[in-house]
Amino acid sequence: MSGWDPRVPHPNFERYLVPEERVVVAVRLHWAKVVEPVLTALAAFVVVGWLVGPATRAFGDGGELLWWLWIAVLARSVWLVLNWRAEWFVTTDRRMLLIFGLVTRKVAMMPLGKVTDMNYKRSPLGLLLGFGEFVLESAGQDQAMRSIPFVPRPNDTYREICAVIFAPQNAGPDKQAPAPAPRAVPPSFRPSWPPAPTKVSAEDLTQPIPVRRINPVDPGDDAGVGWAVSETPSRYVDLRTDETDES
Repeated sequence: MSGWDPRVPHPNFERYLVPEERVVVAVRLHWAKVVEPVLTALAAFVVVGWLVGPATRAFGDGGELLWWLWIAVLARSVWLVLNWRAEWFVTTDRRMLLIFGLVTRKVAMMPLGKVTDMNYKRSPLGLLLGFGEFVLESAGQDQAMRSIPFVPRPNDTYREICAVIFAPQNAGPDKQAPAPAPRAVPPSFRPSWPPAPTKVSAEDLTQPIPVRRINPVDPGDDAGVGWAVSETPSRYVDLRTDETDES
């Protein structure tokens, strides 16, 4: 990733990471950021070299001061290039960091849970040279990181960062999908296993059966010879003689 080997700790940003924080993306901003100062220094050199002769003939040694002007432009270019070399855009599994500053180091940070949306735009020059600008949205809050220009490999970098930002463990409360409501089950489809116990009354355990008296000794005496349990001929026992007969 643009000069970073994951196997080797990088002193420019490893010192700002907390324990167990995993680096996902670490890139130095695109070299197109320093095209302007470099081209300005080259253009100034050509212009000063063309003007120093006529200026010397017209003003004497005063014409040599034009070279000091070019040295100032060159110093600005070197300063911006060194700042670019020290600037890193880092995304971990917890936050996004922009580390910059050559003499005074500064760290801009945004937690991944605060990012509600991220997109990028590419100018015609960005399409030609291969860089883009990331624009972060954070639920209407002003954050230190809102626009990150000159991001190299914008397509791949965008996908890698979005995969981390919108992962379930990093989604904030406003990004988490609501839990689905329990589905209502019609009473006719509700299972009833094990079956519910049924209450049985004493009346349900008994049942009247038709009987008839067989050879009664006394019409008013219920303790007769025996009883048949149906209207059809039945087998009965004479309780007094222990003899079995068919009726």
